[in-house]
Order: sequence, then C-alpha cells, then structure tokens
Amino acid sequence: MSLSKNNDEEISKTRIVNLDFLRGFFIILAMDQHFTYYINMWYVEYFRDSIALTSTYKIHFPMIGHQIATDHFNHMLGLIFTPWVSQVYLTLAAFNLARKSQLLFKDELSAKLKMFALIFIFFFMENCIVAPNFGQAISIYPIMLWMVVLAILSIAYSLLGVQAILILTVLSFFRWILPMEILSNFFQSIIIYNIHPGFEYDARLEYFFTSGCLGFIMGYVHYQKPNMKKLKDYYFFLMGIVLVAFYVAYGDPFVIDPANAFMHEHDLARTLSGTFYIIGIQAMVISAFLWMEKRSIRFNVPVISWVGMHSLLVFAFHRVFFVRILAPLIVMIGSLTGRTLSASTWELYTYVGITILVCYLIKKTHMGEIILQKRG
Repeated sequence: MSLSKNNDEEISKTRIVNLDFLRGFFIILAMDQHFTYYINMWYVEYFRDSIALTSTYKIHFPMIGHQIATDHFNHMLGLIFTPWVSQVYLTLAAFNLARKSQLLFKDELSAKLKMFALIFIFFFMENCIVAPNFGQAISIYPIMLWMVVLAILSIAYSLLGVQAILILTVLSFFRWILPMEILSNFFQSIIIYNIHPGFEYDARLEYFFTSGCLGFIMGYVHYQKPNMKKLKDYYFFLMGIVLVAFYVAYGDPFVIDPANAFMHEHDLARTLSGTFYIIGIQAMVISAFLWMEKRSIRFNVPVISWVGMHSLLVFAFHRVFFVRILAPLIVMIGSLTGRTLSASTWELYTYVGITILVCYLIKKTHMGEIILQKRG
C-alpha cells in the first residue's frame, strides 16, 4: 500500500513535456476550428446588432445571410486534423486518468466525479452565453461528452479495474451492431420537436467513447506496466499503422466545407473504417511523441507548451472571449476601415494569438484569484 502510494505521488509530480506540447498544439487547432466556424456563420447566426446595419455597420449589410469561406491553407489544415482534433484531447485526458493504481483511484473517485460534473456544468453555462439560440444553448458538445466519458471510465476502473476498461473498449465497437445511431437520432428528434429545433446532438457518446478507452489503456500501460516500457510505444505505433491502413484501403475520403467548419466534423467517427483511422492516427502520434520523450527529444515550445499546461483555462475562455468581445470588436474596427470579417489563415491565427495572450495575462496577474477574492 505505502509503496504504491509513494509511486503514485512520484508520478503525479512529473509531467510529460511532449504530451503538454501535443495538448497545446491540439488546443490551438481547436481554437482555429472554432474561430473559423464562428466567422463562417457570423453573418448568418451571430451578428446581433441589426438595428445599426444602415448606419454604424452599413459596410456589413451586404454580408448578412452569407457564409464566409476560409482560405485554401486553413481548409487543408481542416482536412488533416478535423476528424481527430476533437477526439485527441479526450484521449490525452484519459491517458492522465490512468496514472494511479485502482486502490488509490477508488479513494479519489468522488472528488473526480465532482470535478467532471462541475466542468460539465461550467461548459453548459458557457454554451448558453455563446449560442445564438436556445436550442444550441442546450445542445451537447464535445467537451461535455468528454466529461461523461471520463466519469464512466473512472467508475469502471475504480470498481472493477483495468479489465473493465478492456471490456468497455470491446463493447464500444459493437455500436455498429447495436442500434446506437437510431437511439441517438431518436433522442435528438425528441428535443428538436418538443423543446427547440436548434438543438444538436452531433457530438455523440458513441463517437468518442473508443478514444477515451484508447487513452486510458495507453496511460495504464505507460504508468503501471514498467516491464513493457521498452516495447509499448512500438506496439501502439504498429497497431496505429494497421488501423490507418484499413481506413486507406476501405474507408471513404473525408471532406470539409470551407464555409462550415463543423458540417462534416464527425463523419469519420460515424463509420467503422473512420473510427479505425481516428484511433490509429492517435495511437501513432502519441506513441511517437512518448518514444521521443524517452530519448530526451522534447518539444518544449514556449507558447504551445504553455497552452498545453493551461489547456482548461484556454478552452474555458476562448469561445466567450471571441464571440462576445473579440469578434464584435473586429466588426466595429471593420466598420471604420471598410472591411468585413475574413476567415483567412493569418487573421485566424492573429485571433488565436490574441486569445492566448489574454489567457496568459489572466494567469500571470492572478486575475482569477482577484475576482474570486482569494487570499494568498
């Protein structure tokens, strides 16, 4: 018991530099995707100051009702990363979840479930702030699903051990035999017809669950199977190659609409071959970066790694900041300079950079503690 506890405490003090880098890199890509979508749809759903369209915002008047397409480079980034960028953050979170032994994990279960519930509630409230209508405000989006998946994995592991995770992993592939899609469509239709037509259940539990299982299994092997340390990265990488090869041989090509970044986001997750691709590419990337970490090849890139270490802050802040502050300010500046919104790559990453800078200032100045009136 004491040895296990000491081992867990030692593990918790160490960070994997390359996984911080990956987490930051994918959070930045997620910000790119979100900002792209909001600009895509700004003049369709998010522009709310119509009373001034013939005066202050007259330059924007011809754009009302039109979707803004992104440029070719950002479109290519979407084709490469969109199918799995919303999955890999969950995979990395589940990887960290497997740090501790089952016995100690059980002691912390209630605290973890409380944390997941609070994060779920927070992002539900955030969604209410940024959504353009009530239906989208009550919709279920990826980060909310991540908390559900992490809670299920936590309960299963604390009660039944890693065997339960393996069973859940196998069962997650049976969703193509079971009527999961029918049940999800039925649930969505009930809310649409009885509460609000804008509701979306696009990010579905069955689309994400296998990624959560993958992350937990990889984390469990990494932290708790030292006898496999030399070969585990090769095994997972090889598994990834096989799964991606299956998709290349049998899967349908992935497409992205430049004028709607979210339209096809979960297309690959709906299919068996697409799920193989998502799982495979994640296994390959995470294994490769763990392998490099083991050989002291570390990607400690200041801005990206900082975002990875403070990913929850950035994720919690960026949508409200962009929709409620940054984009309206850009629209106002556009009114003065004669420019409408654009979804070009350089503009999008300017907005990403501004958002990260504001998050850094919030963290650096301890603004959160000041607002909450915390005392040092």
